[in-house]
Amino acid sequence: MRRIASRIAFASVALIAPAAFAAPGDACALLTQAQVSAALGIPTEAGSPIFKPTACQWMGKGKFATLTITQPRAGKSPVEQFDAGKKGMVGVTAEPVGGVGDDAYYVYFSGTTRAGLGLVVKKGSATFEVRVYGFDLDKAKPVAKTLAQNAAGKL
Repeated sequence: MRRIASRIAFASVALIAPAAFAAPGDACALLTQAQVSAALGIPTEAGSPIFKPTACQWMGKGKFATLTITQPRAGKSPVEQFDAGKKGMVGVTAEPVGGVGDDAYYVYFSGTTRAGLGLVVKKGSATFEVRVYGFDLDKAKPVAKTLAQNAAGKL
């Protein structure tokens, strides 16, 4: 009887667990419309892919968010790209942030306040960037962090 019960429990977990995590490369599955609407503080449309399934956007009136899952590029893994971006570049600020994934940093154009803010996150061997638009920089940071924490929880 115990053997049957344990097999049923295992089968239930095997069937339920995949639904809790997003498929690798499906950016729209990492955030729900409700999560994005709550973070942005306005109703948004459902997420829709931007050219490919590894990038998604949620649009609202005057504000929107995007999420892009980093793909290997120019012979560099997502983690190598994350590490390179963390060093920053001329005209772009890379600011460390805690409490999201294994490592994370904000990225934004130096000297601007409303050009959009990115939060680049590394979790294991995966990396992604959440970007938010329509906010002053100080207001954008907690919005991006909330969305990134939600997305990282599905990886």
